[in-house]
Amino acid sequence: MMRQRVSIDGELHTKGAVKVTTSDVILFTSPKAGSGAAREQLPRLAEMLAAAGIRCQSLSCSHTLHSLVAGRRETGVSQPTVIAAGGDGTISLVASHTFPDTPLLPMPMGTENLLARYLGQSNAAEAVLETLTNGCTIQFDAGQANGRLFLIMATAGFDAEVVRRLHLRRKGHIRRASYLKPIWQTCRAYRFPLLSVTALDESGEIIHQRQVGWAMAFNLPCYAAGLRIHPAALGDDGTLDLITFAGRGLIRGLGYLFGVASGRHRRFAGVEHHQATHLRIESDQRVAYELDGDYAGRLPLEIKVLPRRVRVLVPSSTF
Repeated sequence: MMRQRVSIDGELHTKGAVKVTTSDVILFTSPKAGSGAAREQLPRLAEMLAAAGIRCQSLSCSHTLHSLVAGRRETGVSQPTVIAAGGDGTISLVASHTFPDTPLLPMPMGTENLLARYLGQSNAAEAVLETLTNGCTIQFDAGQANGRLFLIMATAGFDAEVVRRLHLRRKGHIRRASYLKPIWQTCRAYRFPLLSVTALDESGEIIHQRQVGWAMAFNLPCYAAGLRIHPAALGDDGTLDLITFAGRGLIRGLGYLFGVASGRHRRFAGVEHHQATHLRIESDQRVAYELDGDYAGRLPLEIKVLPRRVRVLVPSSTF
C-alpha cells in the first residue's frame, strides 16, 4: 500500500493511498466551465475511453448523478469513477452528490483549479486516462457549511464580497481579468463589518471566540493566485484550520493582502490561527461567504469537518 500525500508548508507528502481498477466511468461536465482547447479535451477523452474498453456515461445534472450512484449502492454494484470536468465548484458539487467510497477524478477546466493543481492533475485527455488506469485513490476530509459540502476553504469577509459581486455579473466562463472590476468595487464600498467567530471542539464546548474583520477556514492549503494563506493545512487530520484577521477597514485589509503576498501575514499582530472541528461565524450586518471560490450566501454560517468524506483518484506521479 502506498501512502497518501498531505501538506506540510504547501508541499505534498504521503500517507495511506490505494490502487484502484476502473472499468466504468461517469463524465460529469459543467456547462459554464472551460473554453477553447480545454473543452476540446472532452470528446477526445470519450474516444480514448472507448478505445480502452472503459464504459463512459456523460452527465451534467447533479440529481441524475446522485440517482445513479445511489442505485448502485442499493443493488450492491461497485461505484463508478466520476470524472468532474470543470472548476473547483464542479468537483465540490460532484462530491456532495456522491458517497465517500465513490472515486472522484478532477479534470480541471475552471479559472483557478486549486484542487487539481494541488494533486498535480492536468486536463489533457491523455493525463486523465493515465490517472484513471494507473493512479491511486486517497481519502480526504471535507467541510460542511450550512449543509453544503466544500473541499478547500470557506471564507467570510473581503474576498467573499468580491466573489459575490462577480457572481452577480457572471455570464459564462470566468477569467482572472473578470475579478478586476469586483475587486475595485469592493475596495470602494466594503466597510469590513464586525464578524463574531466561535470555534468548538467535538463535544460542542467553546475553545476559542473572537471578533474580527475577516475569517477563513481551510481544509486544504490552497488559495487563488497561488497565495499561501495557510500552507500548513492538512486534508486528512480531521480538523479545519481557522485563520482570522482582527483588523478592520480598507487600509488594514490592504496591509493583510500585502502580508499574504509576501508570506509574512502570520507574524502580524491581530492574525491568529486555531484548529477546530466545528466553527460558527456570525455578524449583525449582511456579510457574504464563499465556498471553494463560489459565492454561497450570507452569514450566519455553521461549519463542521467531515473526516474522510471524499475519495479522490490522483496521478501515480503524485507519489
